[in-house]
Amino acid sequence: MLRKILTAIDLTEDSKAVLEAGSKIAKAKNATVYIVYVLEPPNVPFFDELPTEEKEALLNLQKVLKEKAKETLSEYKQKLEAEGLCVVPIILQGQVVESILEFSENNDVDLIIVKSHKKSEIEEKAIGSNSLRIASRSKIPVLVIKEDKTQYNHILVAYDFLPTSEEALKFSLDLASIYNSKVTVIHVDNDSHFTHIKSVYEKVRQHKIEKLQKLKEDHPSIEVVYKEGLPEREILKFSEEKNIDLIVTGKRKDKGGKLSFIGSTSYKILKGAKTAVLVFRSKQ
Repeated sequence: MLRKILTAIDLTEDSKAVLEAGSKIAKAKNATVYIVYVLEPPNVPFFDELPTEEKEALLNLQKVLKEKAKETLSEYKQKLEAEGLCVVPIILQGQVVESILEFSENNDVDLIIVKSHKKSEIEEKAIGSNSLRIASRSKIPVLVIKEDKTQYNHILVAYDFLPTSEEALKFSLDLASIYNSKVTVIHVDNDSHFTHIKSVYEKVRQHKIEKLQKLKEDHPSIEVVYKEGLPEREILKFSEEKNIDLIVTGKRKDKGGKLSFIGSTSYKILKGAKTAVLVFRSKQ
């Protein structure tokens, strides 16, 4: 159930793609759109030790940014309200990732939409992008837009037979009804290297193929693909070959109950994909 959608914007043209995606889903689901801008504090070492005039200059810049944000959010609000949407503009102050996650949790948001911004390789390795960190830590689905394209004609769902991927498929089919999309389910089998138990592997492999066939019977409109190899490699390769517009991948919990993401297949797909990625996490 999508009742509340958080669209995280900045003051660049990139925000338009985020708003377009959020408004399209909101229209179909009669959902409220939160337009959220985070005003970060001056990122200056030893700020308190700066000369008074330099501190005042930085603080004045913050005021200018806040006024610009108010003006931009007001324009976006008017535009979306003219399309019949319920819109709530919000300016938060703090760090981007923490502010968005805290707001989404406190306000029972159902979906976060963010734009991926290109960072240098050094920055990516050191801290990761805000979109990666939000998707990593969020307890709800996060749609990361990588291009300005927001019409998803072909959705690819990574499927591993676990409950999370089953829910991710249902979520994807719901999105497909909004975008009139084709849906392909892909399972990449990474167990073939266990040659010492080849007979067991063959039985498991056959069982997986049968379950995929049953999935196709239950959802006749979808295409089902079975491949072998490294999941992230095969999924990204298939995505490029078939001009996929959106990849949906589930995020699991580890044995301790904590969210497992960094180093996972989902993380590698999100980092390597050239198209939009939705990292699914059930609210339940």
